[in-house]
Order: sequence, then structure tokens, then C-alpha cells
Amino acid sequence: GETRVYWGDLHVHTAYSLDAWGYGTIQTPADAYRFAQGGELAVTDELSVALEEPLDFMAVTDHAEWLGLLYLCTDPEWRDHPYCGLMTERAGRATGGEVFAEYVIPTITQAEPAQPQLCLEDPAACQAAAQSQWRRIQQQTEAANQPCRFTSFHGYEWSGTPDYSHNHRNVIFRNARVSAQAIDYLRYPSPQRLWRELARQCRAEDGCDAIVIPHNTNMGDGKSFEVEAEDAATLALRARYETLVEIHQEKGASECLYAFGQPDEDCGFELFLTRNSRPTAPDDFTEAEWQRMGSAYVRALLGRGIRVFQETGVNPLQLGIVGATDNHAATGGLVAEDQWPGSVFGLGSLERAMTRLAWNPGGLTGVWAEENTRDSIFDALKRREVFATSGPRIKVRLDASLRPLDCGAPAPGQVFPMGSELPGAKTAPYFMVRAQRHRTPLASIELVKVDLHDGQRRERLIPVWRSEEGEDAVCQTWQDDGFDPASPALWYARIKEAPTLRWSAHHCRREGRCNDFPGADVQVQERAWTSPIWHLP
Repeated sequence: GETRVYWGDLHVHTAYSLDAWGYGTIQTPADAYRFAQGGELAVTDELSVALEEPLDFMAVTDHAEWLGLLYLCTDPEWRDHPYCGLMTERAGRATGGEVFAEYVIPTITQAEPAQPQLCLEDPAACQAAAQSQWRRIQQQTEAANQPCRFTSFHGYEWSGTPDYSHNHRNVIFRNARVSAQAIDYLRYPSPQRLWRELARQCRAEDGCDAIVIPHNTNMGDGKSFEVEAEDAATLALRARYETLVEIHQEKGASECLYAFGQPDEDCGFELFLTRNSRPTAPDDFTEAEWQRMGSAYVRALLGRGIRVFQETGVNPLQLGIVGATDNHAATGGLVAEDQWPGSVFGLGSLERAMTRLAWNPGGLTGVWAEENTRDSIFDALKRREVFATSGPRIKVRLDASLRPLDCGAPAPGQVFPMGSELPGAKTAPYFMVRAQRHRTPLASIELVKVDLHDGQRRERLIPVWRSEEGEDAVCQTWQDDGFDPASPALWYARIKEAPTLRWSAHHCRREGRCNDFPGADVQVQERAWTSPIWHLP
């Protein structure tokens, strides 16, 4: 019954993803799993990398949309087809943008997705190729699984990008019983259709179970979370599958967006602002665009969920919080600022790396589980006893109780861990946050409370502990004296480290060229976020 922290990355791409392959990645899922366990991997002819601390679990989540196309265009029988020419000739770090523009953008960014030309000409061959690739991914994932040593999860990415808005989801399976197909956006072009097809292909009576994890909600332009207008059946499907959300990855943090025209540090961490996937300065947004964009950041989604709960009795956004890399070089878990070689676009070139200055190494997921096995870790994911970090392995717990908590004594009553609900709370609950540093001292602990007042969402940031010198390990308690038993509410903790150099500073300093790249030589305050604890009266 005792749990410990296991570290993992549930969002990693290999050469089986068209965009990764187009930018020069040649490593397979098997290579990615070897890297996750400590193996060395060559990312360029001159550069090899390895994890100083191997992962405990990982999922390869290659894009489902182009599995068949990529297989055909790299097969000797098909590669001379005119449609494949640019794909096979221009793949590489410097020219991958041409592959992306020719094959990725036309298929998934239209209001209605379009099948690649090759798949329109011979849909049977394309479907057979996709099935072959999905089987190969499964075989390599299964071979990597070593119970109690390393856990590999079957998965793929559904990559909906209507009008260039990122509405992407990762599908993670409990075990080797998976959907017959890698369900893709081209044939199932909405989250609702993804959930329905997943319910059809992955049945509990067959031993199949899955979680769907939205990511990059910061780039979604506020789309794909229209919970206020969804019917009861859709709300139930969403609540069944989307029990987690990815709060941080290489394309930015998605915790919160500050008020329009009022920037603040609270929501300013690793912001990557876009409109229809194109980097956009804050001054270029209208207030309506800003509000819509911010409505899909994690803190706002959590608040929208409890409002829908108050109206319907169903919380469709009861989301645990995870982090990941979205790495496209098969190097999942490579998140240390001083070791990250840059995104897949910039490997081996300081100039190319700096064209993605707003990007970052991504994050990790910490799971409180009884053992390092698929069932144990998946159960922890399902019950949301998980947390995210922006990279460092900051170990953190958030617990609540209806009786006073003492850091130095056993709890006097039942304790409710992060991810759970307070059952029928009538009095002000108590919270305990415990955090342990990784390599950098801890600087602060904050609790974020979101509740409803007269039907309106309120957010409150509560400083619980702060240190100028920094600490190795901290335990703090707090009671919510403003608790209203009649109002839905949630609380999550955010832990920050002392400032350290950002990856971009490490890069430009190594080459003595920081003056060439304004904004590169800066510090960053790494952090961890726990899953919330809910009060749902």
C-alpha cells in the first residue's frame, strides 16, 4: 500500500512521425526506449546524448495521421512515386520545413482534414501500411516493457489542427490490449469522434482501457473545450477519457494566461503565444481573442469544469496535471537545461536553435505508485495522483484532510491525496504540501485556489512558504479559512526553484555569442505543479 515517485514522459516522437522524420530523425521506437533507459543516442553525426538519470516509464506517441503515408514513401516499391519525391529528397535538419509544408500542413490544418494524395489514389495500400506501422510500434513497445524496472506504454497522438489551432491529444493504453487502429484526425476529425471510436475499439470487457491527454492548450486558440454547450452524453465521454492534461512541454507552459494587457510573473512562465500556430506578440491580440485563448489554459479549464458541475452534476474537466517533452528526436526525458541540444529543428546549429528561442526542453510527469508496472502506474494516472515539473525531478505531494495536519506527526484522520475529492466537507479543510529539491534549492510554495462565487469563477494565489536562501526539503500546512461548503472549489500546489540559467543561456555562452541573440542569456525559475484536490458539493 505504500507509494513512491516514478518519473516518466508520455509524449515522445520517433522516425515513425512524419514531422520528426522530415526533420532528420531516423531513430525508431525501440531506439527511443533504449535511450529512456540510459542508452546513448546519436542525434547528429557529431553529437550523441544520454540521460544522466534514466526514466522509469515512457510512451512513444507517434502521429497517427501519416503512419501509412510515411511507410509507403520510404518503401522501395513506392518511393519513386512523384508524390513522395520531396519527402525523400528534402528530409533533414536544414530542409525539413519543406517536408512539413508539403505533407503535414495540407492534411491537418484545413477546416476539413484532407487525406494525402497517395492515400486517395490507393486507400487500401495506405490503410494496410498504417496497420503495419501500428503493429511495429506495438511490437517495439512490448519488447521494451520490463516490469519493476521500466514500463513502456502503448500510445499514439491524434493531431487535430483545424485552421492551424492545436487541439492535439495523446492516447495512452493500460496494457497491450489496444485499439485495432491508431485512431487519427483525418478519419475522425473531432475529439468527440475520437472518444466514440475509442469506446468502440477499446472495450473494457476485452481488457482495454485508455486515457486521452490534451496538450498544448496554449496553442489551441480556445478550441475543443466547448463544455458549456455539450450534451450529457458528450460530457460523460469527455469525463471518461480526458482525466489528465499536459501543462508543460517544449512548445510552452499552459498553466494560465494573465489578464489582458496586465502581464504578471504568475502566468508569465515559458509563455509561447500563437494565433493559428503562428508566434504572435501580446499587443497583436484583440481582447476577445485573448480571452478565448486564455479560456483553454489549465487553470481556466479547471474553473470551467466546476461551473459545469454546478449546473449539470458532471465535471467534464476534472483534470490531473502531467508534464512531457513532445520530443521529436526520440530523446524522451532529455530536459536538463544545460544538456538539452535544442528542438529537432535546431540540433547541431546554434542559429537554428535560436529561431525557436521561445521553446524549451519540456517537462516530466511524476507518479505516486506502488510499483513500476503498467497496472500500478496507469492506476495512479487514472486516479490523478500525479504531478508535473518543467524538467527537474522536484518530488512533491499535496494532501488534504478535514482535521488539522502536522508535518511532524501522523495524520489524525483520513488523508485525501492530490487528484481526489473531499467527501462532503462541511468545515474548512487543511492542506499539507511536501517538496524535495532535485539539484537546485527550493524557493517558494504556493497554493492556487479556484472556486465559484455567485456563479463566477474566482482565482486566488496563496503564498504558503518562501525562502531567499533556498531549502532542500520543505513541509508546510495551511487551512482554508475562506472555505464555503456550498461552493465547488479546487486547490493545487505550485513549487518553484531558485533561478538558474535557461537552456538558451547555456547555448550562447558556450559559443561566446550571447550578444548575437537578444533574450537568450536569461534565467528561468523551474517549477512543479500538483494535480488538484476538488470539493464538489
